[in-house]
Amino acid sequence: MNASSKHDRNFDKPLRDAVMTCVPVQPVLSVKELAAIDATGVRANAGIVSRSPRREQRIARRQAEALRGKWEQQMDTTQEDEHEAAQGMLPTTSRVNRKRKLRDYAPEIPWHSASVPQAGLLDPFVISGYTSFSGPLIGMSLLTGNTWRYDAWEPYKTHAATSVNGWIIGMMGSGKSTCLKAFATRETVQPWNRKVIIEGDPKGEWATVAHAIGGQVVEIGNGSFLNPLDPGARPPTVTPETWGHEVMGIQERALRAIAEVLRPDVRLSAMERAVISALLHDYLDRGQTPTVTAMVAQLDTKWVETVSIRGLNADQARTAANSLILLYDPLIHGAVSGAFELESTINIDPTSPMIVFNTGSVTDNADKKAVYMAAMSSTVERLCAQKDGLFRVIIAEEGYEVLRNPVLVEAWDKRMRLSGDLGVSNWMLLHELGDLDKYAQEGSEQRNQIQSILTLSETQIIYTQSSSSLNLMQQLIPDLNPTEIDMIQSLPEHSGLWRVGHDIRDVIRPMMSAQAYDVFQTDKNRQG
Repeated sequence: MNASSKHDRNFDKPLRDAVMTCVPVQPVLSVKELAAIDATGVRANAGIVSRSPRREQRIARRQAEALRGKWEQQMDTTQEDEHEAAQGMLPTTSRVNRKRKLRDYAPEIPWHSASVPQAGLLDPFVISGYTSFSGPLIGMSLLTGNTWRYDAWEPYKTHAATSVNGWIIGMMGSGKSTCLKAFATRETVQPWNRKVIIEGDPKGEWATVAHAIGGQVVEIGNGSFLNPLDPGARPPTVTPETWGHEVMGIQERALRAIAEVLRPDVRLSAMERAVISALLHDYLDRGQTPTVTAMVAQLDTKWVETVSIRGLNADQARTAANSLILLYDPLIHGAVSGAFELESTINIDPTSPMIVFNTGSVTDNADKKAVYMAAMSSTVERLCAQKDGLFRVIIAEEGYEVLRNPVLVEAWDKRMRLSGDLGVSNWMLLHELGDLDKYAQEGSEQRNQIQSILTLSETQIIYTQSSSSLNLMQQLIPDLNPTEIDMIQSLPEHSGLWRVGHDIRDVIRPMMSAQAYDVFQTDKNRQG
């Protein structure tokens, strides 16, 4: 490749006046590597070749050998004729480099010249090449034509990023859900064998995916109860004391998250939290599993006046207990009852390839759905605390349902920071960043935690966004450059910009079979 101006080699001229000239040469890759590319579509040293059929590799290798022999024979036998024909017509190479098969005459394939703007060869997307990530096949790069493989832990293993967390964002109908389903289902297969948890499934679309791969769908109501205070079984490697503290923290966050739903904009007071802590300690000491019904019943007894709660006298404890009775009683006798107040009847299988919490079963009651999100978050926390050696990909399909509850934001942020210890990769699906102002005011603690969640997630998949969301995105992601902004605005349908760490950028279109597309797609009714 040679860059020169129109007047000999005047390099002082602006780059836009330069001309790119390229000469075809014999590839530096070996025949074996070329054959591997023909057979598998990836470089031989990428570690994928071993999984390709050997017969395909042998056939491709023979074809590559034959083509190279034919090419070299043609070059040798036509050298003189070609040299004469080229005189005065085509540029010649100034030096001979026989190691790379460069000749001092114009080859049969003519040189190609184009201006830099025409060629577009200095685009950072093009010169970045392609990653050496291992993992399930996700799709194809629209920039390089290479296949794109990705596993949630691969960027960390290859030092491309320091986080295993990610998020995906896109307007309705842009294809983000289809992409996420392709990624999630392929993570569950061997040799990766990740366990996927879907926090929230408002339309029942993930339930279809879970059934297709032998997963579990969790639905509440109609006699099915999910107790947000259920501690589960203590892992054999964890001491009772350590497990007790872990469980109490999860239970307290669950009660705080439910309180945020039932009594919006009014946080639990210090006295209320002290009474809750004493109550949970009492159940822990007795070795019993608390339920909301049992707790409210105990708060309505003389126990509150007789128990010693540091910092509270009997009257203060009774006042706080009465407030808590009024707060949580709707779960027992109100419109939110029938799902969370009794012992769990749903047995969660931690080894299931995919667990989907179907929030679509309670869409008729906004408060009940919000309480379900809180109970679900508590259950997921307990599963992660088991530290059973399984690696889990946790996806918040309804990202904004999590972000609207400050306690759930706190729990999500904590889980992200402990992802290495817990063996989890946390993913959030959002529609538009412009909607953030609806859930948390700028400058608030909740908004700061939301921004932390977004910026600490080092895999970012961006589908089509509105102009208002792009403006906010530039504020939240300082290294989002103008080229990427232009790319986002002109993304083809069902394609997204993948940003991994500081250096990797690519535009990927997921690939899937017709059968998988029928399971993944959600826009049937949008097509009329």
